[in-house]
Amino acid sequence: MTANTFDTTLFRGKVALVTGAAGGIGAAIAGAFADLGAHVIVQDIDAGRLSRRASELSRDDHKITAIGGDLSIPGTADTVFDRALATHDRVDFLVNNAGRSWGVATDQITAERTDELMELNFNSVLWLSKRFIAHARTHGEGGSIIQVSSTAGITGFQRRAVYCATKFGVIGLTKVLALDHARDNIRVNAILPHVVETDMFRTVATPQDAATWRAAIPMGRFAQVEDVANLAIFLCSPAASYLTGGLYPVDGGAMAGSFGGE
Repeated sequence: MTANTFDTTLFRGKVALVTGAAGGIGAAIAGAFADLGAHVIVQDIDAGRLSRRASELSRDDHKITAIGGDLSIPGTADTVFDRALATHDRVDFLVNNAGRSWGVATDQITAERTDELMELNFNSVLWLSKRFIAHARTHGEGGSIIQVSSTAGITGFQRRAVYCATKFGVIGLTKVLALDHARDNIRVNAILPHVVETDMFRTVATPQDAATWRAAIPMGRFAQVEDVANLAIFLCSPAASYLTGGLYPVDGGAMAGSFGGE
């Protein structure tokens, strides 16, 4: 779908770094960049799966570069960015997609699990963004950052206090970085997926849960990973050159307001 919508030479000569790309949304975004001519560097904690996915996504004219690493461990973000620069000597697009969620009752929140989620969902986004901005300002050609937040970054979800806090934080970070670096020609935007039909979702959602959530979406279906990838591509493209600091839900209208069904 991406190749049918955009010029296949759109990102020729450009380099994209996509985190959390062994599957799901991250893999779809990485594949979309590759389809449009970009050199792509992918990162994930699951190095074996990432390597296999990188091989699947590689194109005739270049290969996808895989970098393993656990972004919930302090310092990993710097290591990943150093390795990315060692591979191509430049990064034009950064997609901070890596993250995870878990539900927990308030009285069951622990410092250990909270620190892990904060490090992965927020701190790694901050440190990678900081490195990218310093690099983009040095080479003087600007660039684009896509933060994959969530609709949980603009509204609450039951038993997701820590997760929502991290995603709200990413949105605040997005807005400030956009303000601070607009005149460096660095654009920073956030994509807010709602329910996306991934392997992970199909594993954790019961048929009853899925039916309930689907009924609350005005368009009547869950997002596909390509829906998120196409938006990421657009926001990195010249067509979005005047867009920065924006929040873009991928939600089938779920955040538009109360929906009573048919």
